[in-house]
Amino acid sequence: MKSAKTLKTLYMRPLYAALLLVLTLSACSGSKHFTKLGAKQEAAGLMSEAAGSYYTALLKKRTNVDAQIGMKKTGQMVLNGMLNEFARAKNFGTNKEAVYSFHAARDYRDRIKMVGVELQMAEFYLTDYEHAKNAYLLELYEQGTQLLEEQKFQEAETRFKEIRGLDPNYKDAAELGDIAYLEPLYNEGKLHFQDKQYRAAHEHFEKVIARKSSYRDARDMRDQCIEKGRFTIAMMPFTNATTTPGLDARVSAYLLDAMIGIRDPFLRVVDREHMQTIINEQKLQMSGAVDEATAVQVGQIAGAQAILTGTVLSYSNQNGNVRSTVRDGYESYQVKRTNDEGNVYYETRYKPVKYTEFYNSSSVSISFQYKLISLQTGEIIKTDIIERSVRDEVLYARYDGNANDLYPASQTGVNLSRQDRQSLTSMLNGRQQLRNTTELSNDLFNQVTTVVSKNIGGEMLRLVP
Repeated sequence: MKSAKTLKTLYMRPLYAALLLVLTLSACSGSKHFTKLGAKQEAAGLMSEAAGSYYTALLKKRTNVDAQIGMKKTGQMVLNGMLNEFARAKNFGTNKEAVYSFHAARDYRDRIKMVGVELQMAEFYLTDYEHAKNAYLLELYEQGTQLLEEQKFQEAETRFKEIRGLDPNYKDAAELGDIAYLEPLYNEGKLHFQDKQYRAAHEHFEKVIARKSSYRDARDMRDQCIEKGRFTIAMMPFTNATTTPGLDARVSAYLLDAMIGIRDPFLRVVDREHMQTIINEQKLQMSGAVDEATAVQVGQIAGAQAILTGTVLSYSNQNGNVRSTVRDGYESYQVKRTNDEGNVYYETRYKPVKYTEFYNSSSVSISFQYKLISLQTGEIIKTDIIERSVRDEVLYARYDGNANDLYPASQTGVNLSRQDRQSLTSMLNGRQQLRNTTELSNDLFNQVTTVVSKNIGGEMLRLVP
């Protein structure tokens, strides 16, 4: 049995072929051209092709009277042929064929109406269509309910979806269509839940809720997935192996933000502040640093499945020194002249000058190691050393004269290259202050912790399947 889409395409094929032919030429031809072409096609008995040409002519110029007349005549003939096809399908074909052949005719009429031409469709065609549609809707409904009983959900959903397209309010087709779509998702979610594949189960229940939030106990099952599959990571106080104080706390703060930004409903992070509270409450002996044995103990008390430790291995910052270079340049000026006819004009000349270029740079670098350690097995789930650097540079120029008249120099004199002068102008207007090391280090910490959080986010997909 042909699908609804196939049938519609089949019935519209003559029109599409005609339109394709004329639209191929439309880019280089006007409304009058297509009106003449339509008249020739009409005279030759090619009514579908003629209708297509008149239609294109009206797309280009709605007020083309000759095209309107031609469209009215040939379009009605095309529509009558499509209505005859509908009558044939109703009397000798299937209800489905009748329904979609009528749709093709109705769509054609509506399309022609968009260019300002009204085609006629007798009222009895609509009455016959309603009879065919109601009969076809009943066929689809009976097929859909039977397929539901047989738990052939995908096929059932196809039937109910087609019903909704024909009549959104037909019986309880919308509700049964929901069941046909939702039941296999719900059942699949339950199977994943039983297999402790909580992420996969969660995804299925989310799809169910998105379609119908009150379906069975999908909300409760989704929440159970999160509860049973939740993976808690305890962030331990980090270690600073450098001579720059406070780096451990800053990296920890950035990493906490990055971890919270991981869009994973199964991830729960217990941060450094809560860890310190546990440490204090349990009166564990620590002197700023946390060894792995003590970290495991604290993580277990916090109810975590893993602990995250980190060490700032190295850190450096370089402010740099301004370096300057005196450059040769030329400043333009105007000299008043009088030609042989006594007319005054101005001649541009250039005098050699000096300007100064300045360069400065600063940078910060860090090496940071983290470890994600399982509290169930003691193994290292993920570890890496992240090394990053952030650098800032400024290159600018200063000139004590009129900067608007300044030109760079070449080996032979003034350099009139537009590109080279634009570069010089950019330096004259360039930024002179470097970003301070605090700003650079903030960017640096953000880069490092983003890498760590992405790595941990990837591990979460494996840890909670």
